This record gives sequence, C-alpha cells and structure tokens, in this order.
Amino acid sequence: MSPALADLPLRKVLDGLRKAGFEHVRTKGSHAVYRDSTSKLVVVPQHSTIKRGTLASILRQAGLTPRRVPQADRLRAVVRAGW
Repeated sequence: MSPALADLPLRKVLDGLRKAGFEHVRTKGSHAVYRDSTSKLVVVPQHSTIKRGTLASILRQAGLTPRRVPQADRLRAVVRAGW
C-alpha cells in the first residue's frame, strides 16, 4: 500500500471517479459498479468510509495512480483536482 493513500469518505471517492469519466452502471447489495468510455469497470463498496487498501484497489481497477509524496493526505488533493 502506498503511504500516500489515506481513508476517504465515499462521496470523495465517487466524485473523483466521476471527474475521471466514470458513470454509475448498477448496484447490487452494497457494491456499485462504475464504467468509463473504454468499458473499464470499477467496483466500489458503498461504505461511509473507504479504507486505504480498498482505495488502492479502486485506483488500480480504474487505471489511476496518485502521485507518490510523503503526506498521507495527498490523495485528498488528487481527488479534489479530479485525478
């Protein structure tokens, strides 16, 4: 896991995915599926807070990577910038 990742609220993660071009496709149980224009799928658990390990998995599925910096809150800035 990257030290640059930190737990984030679900809303921030979803906002970042939308800014990166992902749209909601379906929800089953507590997991939502998002897809981009290249049909890349990302599964996001619908928990109030997304843990950093889960966040790393979401980023891998989306083909996105936060820049590596020592601050633990770097991803918050990346999400605000729209990845």
